Amino acid sequence: MLGSASPNSVYYIRPKADRPSSGKTHKLVLTTTSLRNVVLANASDVLYYEVVTPRWERHLTRVSRLDVNTRCFDPVAEILNGSPTVHSNEIDLHASGKQDNAVGVGTEGKNEEDAKRAVAVRFYGMGELRPVEEFLQTNVDKDGMKKKHLEVLRAWFRSKDGHKYTWHADKKRLELMRDDAPDKPVAAFYKERRYLHVLRMSQHPYLEIHASVLDCLDYVIVSFLLVERLRREIGLG
Repeated sequence: MLGSASPNSVYYIRPKADRPSSGKTHKLVLTTTSLRNVVLANASDVLYYEVVTPRWERHLTRVSRLDVNTRCFDPVAEILNGSPTVHSNEIDLHASGKQDNAVGVGTEGKNEEDAKRAVAVRFYGMGELRPVEEFLQTNVDKDGMKKKHLEVLRAWFRSKDGHKYTWHADKKRLELMRDDAPDKPVAAFYKERRYLHVLRMSQHPYLEIHASVLDCLDYVIVSFLLVERLRREIGLG
């Protein structure tokens, strides 16, 4: 468990004196600061998600979950990366299997930033790729994306448990609230710490989740990846 992790381990989290552990939360440590190629896992690997975006397939990010019984990965979701101005065409291309013209494939002149923006998402077993906005709604409009002057980012989705979940983000925090307890975060993201603020990481970033959201953890993880991408893009990350 996390409490027994060595101080030299990537899973070691410094205890917070003002927030004693209640035993009802889980800490998923991120192996890197990247949101396109990263593993999120707790110390025992009972909760383990892998996020992969191959260099030869930069237009597509895949999220998988480790099954602790079979030790195999179960696909969770796919995220389509590209320019939002042409996302409808990209979704059609992907759905029809014509992926050579999608963003990041065979287009050397494309800006690297294009491949970082999420424009569509689909959960396995729930149909084709759909625009991100159909899963995750935000208070960011097109003008806000251009000006990047927002002080607070809000993004919300409805999970399979019927509850509405809302991410609240600014430069200091990223927290997830549920509609039945709007003042109590059910998930929170903590950024990495570095020696002298610029050297290698002294503590990896991690996502702290409450046990009450384990049944919809797939939604929480995918929405976190989307929101944190957006937060960084508009200058709040």
